[in-house]
Amino acid sequence: MIRCVAVVIPAANEERRIGRCLSAVAIARRHLCLSEATIVVRTVVVLDGCQDRTAMIAAASREVQTVAITARSAGAARRAGVSAALADAGPPRELWLANTDADSQVPVDWLTTMVAEARRGAHLVLGTVMPGQDLRPRARAEWLRRHHLRDGHPHVHGANFGIRADAYLNLGGWPPVVTGEDTELARRASRTGHLRISRTAAIPVVTSVRRDGRAPRGFSGYLRDLSATTAEATA
Repeated sequence: MIRCVAVVIPAANEERRIGRCLSAVAIARRHLCLSEATIVVRTVVVLDGCQDRTAMIAAASREVQTVAITARSAGAARRAGVSAALADAGPPRELWLANTDADSQVPVDWLTTMVAEARRGAHLVLGTVMPGQDLRPRARAEWLRRHHLRDGHPHVHGANFGIRADAYLNLGGWPPVVTGEDTELARRASRTGHLRISRTAAIPVVTSVRRDGRAPRGFSGYLRDLSATTAEATA
């Protein structure tokens, strides 16, 4: 049974977006606590080389624990956040690790749905993402054409990734790489052949459509390529 949930959020100079991210997480936290009053929820923000006001904004909330590193790596940041969450969380099989990104906003039932999936036997929950409203209509239409937003979808996003802590540890944890840590951890889980993976479209996370992403070949790079492709098609 899940008794504790840790929300882990890597952040690298996210002063413009971290506030909205944390507000959405707080709402999801309260929604879970309304139905599961005994579950303890923690939020861990990993400040990866931040030189702006991200640390100050995160520290303004008493519900948020911060961890500072200088890895400039999404995988290393997620790994550091999980290490902090594991420190005093009790048995790993009773801890759920809910991962998102500092430029993203989770839905109100995000944590509630993840915990429900865990109780149904899921070791790993892979959710979908939706680009924010600033994406141009033609690029949005192309994005929707390429993505299968349904249960059983094939996508993996670090911004919407939940895993039971004992499964996480058995898989070796987040690989400390600059990008691709989410697909690698999901690949390891799939290869075991015995971990139950829930691929749900019920809790889409809205993520930034900025083009100056922190991770090479990450979501922002994908959106840059998508926008370029649609622009060329209309030229």
